[in-house]
Amino acid sequence: MAESCSHVNVPPPIRTAISKLPGPVAILLLLLASGIAADRHALGDDALRPNLLVIAIDDLRDYLGCYGADFVQSPNIDRLAERGVLFERAYCQMALCGPSRSSFFSGARPDTLRAHSNKTHFRTHQPQLTSLPQWFKQHGYRTQGIGKILHNTHRDPPSWTESRLYPIDPQYAEQANAGKRALIDGMHPQNRVNPLFEAAGVDDIGYRDGLIAEAARTAIRELAAQERPFFLMVGFHKPHSPFNAPQKYWDLYDRHHIPLAPNPFPPEDSPAFSSAPVSYLRSFQNIPREGDFSEELAREITHAYLACVSYIDAQIGKLLSELEQAGVADTTVIALWSDHGYQLGHHNLWCKHSNFEAATRVPLIIVDPRTEDSRGTRQPAPVELIDLYPTLADLAGLPIPQHCEGRSLKQAWTGPAAFASQPSIALSQFNKGGYRGRSMRTARYRLTRWSHLKTGETIDELFDHQVDPLENRNAASRPEMQSTLDALRLQLEQAWPPSPAEQD
Repeated sequence: MAESCSHVNVPPPIRTAISKLPGPVAILLLLLASGIAADRHALGDDALRPNLLVIAIDDLRDYLGCYGADFVQSPNIDRLAERGVLFERAYCQMALCGPSRSSFFSGARPDTLRAHSNKTHFRTHQPQLTSLPQWFKQHGYRTQGIGKILHNTHRDPPSWTESRLYPIDPQYAEQANAGKRALIDGMHPQNRVNPLFEAAGVDDIGYRDGLIAEAARTAIRELAAQERPFFLMVGFHKPHSPFNAPQKYWDLYDRHHIPLAPNPFPPEDSPAFSSAPVSYLRSFQNIPREGDFSEELAREITHAYLACVSYIDAQIGKLLSELEQAGVADTTVIALWSDHGYQLGHHNLWCKHSNFEAATRVPLIIVDPRTEDSRGTRQPAPVELIDLYPTLADLAGLPIPQHCEGRSLKQAWTGPAAFASQPSIALSQFNKGGYRGRSMRTARYRLTRWSHLKTGETIDELFDHQVDPLENRNAASRPEMQSTLDALRLQLEQAWPPSPAEQD
């Protein structure tokens, strides 16, 4: 069939049948089918709405080539960014897996869900809420989830038309570690026999993320062969600890040339609790229970993290290739995001669990192949993960549910200059040291307002990203910043009024 006709908008089963006919006949029928398809699309036929592939990655900070980290090998995600819109300042609602994923999945903020820990399912207090995939399901889509979508143990059968797949093993691949599983509940004793990282000489399917990728490839083939559009969510575990990846991905890096965190110290003039260490990584085998990590260990952990990033990048490349082979790359909207960032020694933290930029900022890339003008564009305006629900619904031509607390980002395609010029903020939250922490990111500033859960005492952290992009000095007490601080306080209060004590 002529290459010039390969881009027309025809459902895959019809395209496949036509491709078996003689060349001239195939071209004529394909063009005719395309015209019919266009007419049906104008009438709102559900079958001609775009497919959606939503890719969730765990603990991935902005260490990607397309985000300026040229020391990271991430060619497939970089290629994806070249095809769509990259949001330079996207932020999670909470730097913790469960609440962040629940918020994205439901379209509601953690306070609305009353879900502030990994233990609370988003339906516990909002049982009737319609999830993102459930909304697409109600509008005629086939929906399926593979891998880590919500928090590990959370399921949501109403969201899916197809069986959800969640490989649990293998987490470790070396014979000496066979059958081991890392647990995430703080300093769990079981983790003391688990290595923090592993580089096994195995193929990609030697670890469970490789199995997730293979299951997703199969799902793409099967879903693409159906008449109805599909909504497929694929969730990868890495680079979440333990930092295990096949040896070939470790080999991409020279450990001695990997940059370490440039600010392995608490911010000046900030309250000590805001950068208090989190113990989870210290529960693993041979990791010091207290004290600073040595430079050698810091390099080893960072090396392991980057190997995991490249491992996941390779799995994503397989999904993109499968879309091409299934003939649906031109009709599939792709959204790639991470549930939160990660501090690799930044402020001497090795975790998420904070309100700092490194923990709350996430990669967010959305590709709509129907909008050629948006290819390779970058949006600097602050946006939130909670915006994904209304955005994906909007891009698919679906109404936006009234319960959604985010905003549609569709204007980033239809009017990118106007979108970039509009004032916007992103809200995150995390509690530490007996204080409720609420953080607001504007284009220039981050204000985190800490309120003591019992006394109501408040403490401010203010970082000016124009002069302090690494958030190394709390400027809240500087006299010349008081008018700015007052204005930001008012803005935060208006965007996020005080609410009753959080309950799980």
